[in-house]
Amino acid sequence: MKAKLILFAVVVLAASAGFFWVFMRQQSASVLAGSSAPRPLYYTCSMHPWVHESKPGQCPICGMNLTPVYANTAGTTNHETISGDVSLEPDSISTINVQTEPVERRPLRHTLHLSGEIIGNSSQAAWFQFIAYQRDLAWLKIGQALNISVAGVPGKTFTAKIKLHGVKPFAESDFDMMSSSTTMRAEISDPPVEISNFGDSKLFNGLHAEAHLVAETDPVLAIPRSAIISRGLGATVYVDKGDGHYVSRPVTLGRIGDHFAEVVSGLNEGEKVVTTGNVLIDSEAQLTRSE
Repeated sequence: MKAKLILFAVVVLAASAGFFWVFMRQQSASVLAGSSAPRPLYYTCSMHPWVHESKPGQCPICGMNLTPVYANTAGTTNHETISGDVSLEPDSISTINVQTEPVERRPLRHTLHLSGEIIGNSSQAAWFQFIAYQRDLAWLKIGQALNISVAGVPGKTFTAKIKLHGVKPFAESDFDMMSSSTTMRAEISDPPVEISNFGDSKLFNGLHAEAHLVAETDPVLAIPRSAIISRGLGATVYVDKGDGHYVSRPVTLGRIGDHFAEVVSGLNEGEKVVTTGNVLIDSEAQLTRSE
């Protein structure tokens, strides 16, 4: 009888040990399964993707519920792939109105507003003399015609041309270092400049005059000016790589027109650059890199 009691106790202890082992395996599996669930890196707003919060809640700007941002299999977030690159969901692209334009070859146009005076005013000759700044020299060239207006002669436009070989040189050879400018002259085609009340009986010199010139280049590789983000170290654009991916790209610029800028290096013809929403994309990239 005693042997049977001992045997029963052993069976009960073995069964209890087996039950405890199974229970602990189940608990461990449950804990491991819970620990393998991805944890959000931060919470953001689809309307304002630059908002980063450490816990769930509402967007401090619009009040919408924040959405989690997880790390993907490559170890980066779904908002960043590599340094300077940003990936956006379709709703974010639509919300911030991301727009792109291709890099194309096109003429650049630039409107110059020149201020100067009438000099050498006689029945034989007259000139429009003006200050040309260094930044304007890339747009000025021999043979260009300027439309001149004089306040004392309302309603009339005079034509003047920049001539290589004229009675007066078309430009001074010395530059003013302080103002980064020099003096240029365009010869008026039909002199003199007469004030209507006095006619040729009094030909004034030093009359204030203004000229407007729309300069145009040959076709060059160019991008919209709205695509350019200017920083202390130079200009940057965001290139659309497709599927919501945007890559930061430094560029070297040449002449800056009214609406387009010449690209010297950094982009290839046919690539697409972001023209609207690029500032917000750049803000997102800067915030993500700083974390």
